[in-house]
Amino acid sequence: MKRTSYVACVLVGLLVLTSGCSNMSARQKGFLQGAAVGAAIGGGGGAAIGSGVDNSNRDNGAAIGAVSGALVGGVIGALMAKEPPAPEKPCPPPAPKVEAPAPPPPPAPKVELPPPPPVKERIVLRGINFDFDKSDIKKEFVPVLEEAAKILKTHPNTAVVIEGHTDAIGTDKYNQGLSERRANSVKKFLISRGIPASQLETIGYGESKPIADNKTAAGRAMNRRVEFKVNN
Repeated sequence: MKRTSYVACVLVGLLVLTSGCSNMSARQKGFLQGAAVGAAIGGGGGAAIGSGVDNSNRDNGAAIGAVSGALVGGVIGALMAKEPPAPEKPCPPPAPKVEAPAPPPPPAPKVELPPPPPVKERIVLRGINFDFDKSDIKKEFVPVLEEAAKILKTHPNTAVVIEGHTDAIGTDKYNQGLSERRANSVKKFLISRGIPASQLETIGYGESKPIADNKTAAGRAMNRRVEFKVNN
């Protein structure tokens, strides 16, 4: 009877041990649980066998059956126990997509600009004035014509028109001839200074193109003149 109680205590201890150990693996728990069940089954069977032979052998049969059943049941329980699958490691979040920098825009095509037109040099020739009813060149205007000759020498391809004018005193026919004589007088002077005749042209306008009032002496003096027109 004492051995039966001892076996019962062993069974209770195994059950408590399997339920209270949280750190045990599944196979360890399966072994203990199988051993407990096997001990119970084996102890009961051993007690029944022992009592059939002799009542005095009942306890011995129970103890032997319990031990045998515990071993067999523990092995079976350990084999049948399955370890829980290890928790899957969470997948790391995908790396943020790095946008490739946009390629730089292609360089703007180089536009070839046409060369600027050459700047024409401005040629300024000052005009001269004459005394009343005269076509000879006054001394004070000789330096002006000397300057004109120097300019024309540096521009041999420049053609010049020499325009003669008069005031309104006299007939139109007379003033027309006087304006032509004044223009020719200036042309002869420039030729004497080395300007080719082909570069010079003369024309007379008489009194038709006044630049001042012919009713005043000052205005008439301004109208008795020769002007230069430069053709580049």
